[in-house]
Amino acid sequence: MLKITVDNYYTYKKIFEIIWSFQAEQMNMDVNSEFSPIAVLTTWELKSNSLARRGLRAGLNDILGQLISLPKEYKSKIDDKLKAEGLESLNKLISVIKEIPIKVLKRRKIKDIDEYYIIKEITDDLTYEISQTDRDQLNTMLNDFEIKFNKKNNC
Repeated sequence: MLKITVDNYYTYKKIFEIIWSFQAEQMNMDVNSEFSPIAVLTTWELKSNSLARRGLRAGLNDILGQLISLPKEYKSKIDDKLKAEGLESLNKLISVIKEIPIKVLKRRKIKDIDEYYIIKEITDDLTYEISQTDRDQLNTMLNDFEIKFNKKNNC
């Protein structure tokens, strides 16, 4: 899981900006829209550093989870931009996300909402390379987490 702290927040924000900008350009979206994830993060920074760090972690986990199954050429272009800025490689960032299902299967439990969304992304992606047995177990854990989460939050 990505550990975003006060000290590394802006490094991870730069990583997120690069990936978001690349994806927005591919989808012909306005990178500088007031509703872009970067603009939202900047607004959150003014309200609460803690909120901004949690939002960035969730956003990065989500965007990296989406990149796992994309073509190598697409990921290479993003990786080149990250390397040009002296940032971590995309493969290293994605490997953190790829470890999550292994850890969850080993402990037989989803421990928090961040893991929940990563596992959800993986189980929903039918092209993600995982055995059917593991996919079924992860789906069961997703269901268990949802039930406990709803009870805890009176949903």
